Amino acid sequence: MLSRTPFLALAVACPLWVLPHPGQAQAPGPSAPSQQPAVSMEQARRIAAENGVVRVEEISLERDEWKVEGRDSTGAEIEIKLRASDGVIIRMERERPASARADRK
Repeated sequence: MLSRTPFLALAVACPLWVLPHPGQAQAPGPSAPSQQPAVSMEQARRIAAENGVVRVEEISLERDEWKVEGRDSTGAEIEIKLRASDGVIIRMERERPASARADRK
């Protein structure tokens, strides 16, 4: 006949309080991927073009913001960040092309 002692030892070693109760709230698991942004990549490109970007070199979605990097018609670098929720420009930076910087020397 089997002794109950090993089962009792196992029950003491593995307390039930570690296991979640079926009605008990649990910590959320990994978050679901964020929804598609309201402003698509193509719309972000169009907004950048409306603000002087003639050649897009890189476009990415970072923390609900589109980041568009490219060049204007003079070759100057432009970086535009816009909200993916509504397309509003948050930041726009433009660097003069090397030829324009050389003229100032």
